[in-house]
Amino acid sequence: MSVEPLPPEPRRGLATFRALRHRNYALYFAGQLVSLTGTWLQTAALVGLVYAWTGLSSWPAWIVAAQIGPTLLLGPLGGGLADRFPKRELLLVTQTILAALAAAVAVVVWADVRSPLLLLALCLVNGVVVAVDFPARLAFVVQLVGRADVVNAVALNALMFNASRLVGPALAGWLLVQGVGPGPCLALNAASYVAVLAALLAMRPAELHREPRVTTRPRLRDGLAYLAGRPRVVLLLVMTGLLSAFGWPVQALLPALVERHLNAGPDVYALLLSAIGAGALVAALAVATFGSPARRLNFLIAGVVLAACSLLVLAQARAFVPAALAASGVGAGMILFLATSQATVQLSAADHNRGLIMGIYGSVISGGQPLGNLVFGPLADAWHVPGVVTVLGVGILASAGVVGLLLLRCRAEESARLR
Repeated sequence: MSVEPLPPEPRRGLATFRALRHRNYALYFAGQLVSLTGTWLQTAALVGLVYAWTGLSSWPAWIVAAQIGPTLLLGPLGGGLADRFPKRELLLVTQTILAALAAAVAVVVWADVRSPLLLLALCLVNGVVVAVDFPARLAFVVQLVGRADVVNAVALNALMFNASRLVGPALAGWLLVQGVGPGPCLALNAASYVAVLAALLAMRPAELHREPRVTTRPRLRDGLAYLAGRPRVVLLLVMTGLLSAFGWPVQALLPALVERHLNAGPDVYALLLSAIGAGALVAALAVATFGSPARRLNFLIAGVVLAACSLLVLAQARAFVPAALAASGVGAGMILFLATSQATVQLSAADHNRGLIMGIYGSVISGGQPLGNLVFGPLADAWHVPGVVTVLGVGILASAGVVGLLLLRCRAEESARLR
């Protein structure tokens, strides 16, 4: 998928980790790595817990959807706030509230209050705060590293996210096998927010790359009008949403897949979730090391094909090893595409509206997953899990075909106008 050209990347230090030469970004990276590990630990514990309580695939899907679904509606609002207020200070507020909510979830579970509805309500409030936090974090990257290192920083963010996806569920599985219980897992997540808050406080504001402050209230229609003049970026956003809708719901289906078709328990579920993270980690390293304008289209295509084919293999797996390999392929394919698309959207935005544009991006990527969960979780209960996972893989391939045809039409129209 061809989109606006990226700026040339500097050759300073070790190419894979060059964004870490910025002190503020290095602090951000370390703090987020700890905090996101706690978040994934909580996700694994909660999904396994509500499935054990209810025996239904729909409840884990609703829990996941509640945590990120509000960004679908409120992402542009959060992005607008990031344009109007200092992003570092805004993140200090949102991360503090998220820490308090994580502590509340830990208390509810540790007190053995077996109420899926209460957990769902707390996760929904968490999701509302994330709707402000997520686009602010995305837009903050440019201030941390400048435009020249944005592509590398976005890839390192994906690396960080998926390293935590690898470690968090594995840690949750180990703790659960040791008989520790989900309560302490959730308490560890609440404590992990100390790291990101300490990192934000330790940053040097004078070293942040300055951006113009928006004095008027950013409007969603202004962001949409800005994107209307960039149809290739719009198509990239559409494919990002579709990939999220068909790709990520597999995580909520894993507990049922493990129990019913692999005849295993929570430890194997956590290992498969970690396998997704391992594949994503490898893909993030590949983008950080080899990502360039020349390879961008290859990464986008490879990501779609790898994610779809891996889902089709996972649907047929009846043993741990092929299931783990397929799960790692899903993670790798998703991140090859998503890390590349996020960097492209970052650089397509202007300085004055980056928060708003990333809010729209956040709505797309965060909205796709819960919508997919709400559709495919109940479908797995009514039908059977392997069939639904097959539908996910076929859906990705079909979506890519439609978006590819629209892109070819867009190119043809551009060529006609230039004649």
